[in-house]
Amino acid sequence: MHSILDLQLAPALDDRVSFEAAINENAANAGASTGNRRKRSLVNYSKLWANGRTLKIAFMDNPEVEHKQKIIDIASQWMQYVNLNFDFVEGKEGDIRIATETPYNSSVLGTDALIIVPYQATLNLGVKPGHEDFVTIVLHEFGHALGAMHEHQHPKANIPWDKPKVYQHYQTREMNPLTKEQVDQNIFTPFDSFEALYLDYDRKSIMHYPVLNSLTLGNWHISTNRKISKKDKQLMRLLYPK
Repeated sequence: MHSILDLQLAPALDDRVSFEAAINENAANAGASTGNRRKRSLVNYSKLWANGRTLKIAFMDNPEVEHKQKIIDIASQWMQYVNLNFDFVEGKEGDIRIATETPYNSSVLGTDALIIVPYQATLNLGVKPGHEDFVTIVLHEFGHALGAMHEHQHPKANIPWDKPKVYQHYQTREMNPLTKEQVDQNIFTPFDSFEALYLDYDRKSIMHYPVLNSLTLGNWHISTNRKISKKDKQLMRLLYPK
């Protein structure tokens, strides 16, 4: 059974290739010297699509018409807040390529989709429309596809994780267990890109994992966020201004 806690951000396999793809797509990803953006290293840069461009989005398999349309309708909610166009195309060729016949829910980050071989998906949506978290998961993974990081990894989040319990929880679960490295990548390691420089930490972000009280020290938890938050909208308008 899928859970919002099953979501993963797929890492780039080659940092140099990832960096070059990001810069070729959008030179500002390297870090502008003006405004609030700061120069970044190979590891610390953004993966935003070129502002104003059209993203071709394809399905790698053949979901039922209603299933496919629900994904399209949910993903399109992001279009209100970004200066991008989504073109859901027929066939399997796209900038973003969705797989639904998969046990996973994951996405590469933004322009990392450009370095994935054409016959592989860049965004996995194994969750089915009848699942209670279907909308949440689709919104979350498309947020990654647009370049948004996990909000619980915001440098100012200061979540009082009980790390041994978190590692045990994710490494021993029956469905989609994670390695210690995957737990670090998806939960603990704070991001340091210019998203953090624009807005404060947002507990209500669609990009935030729910936080179980049993995995923190003291009485600290966050329930599942099921819609794009006010700050999510603000962030996307800043990243992709019209």
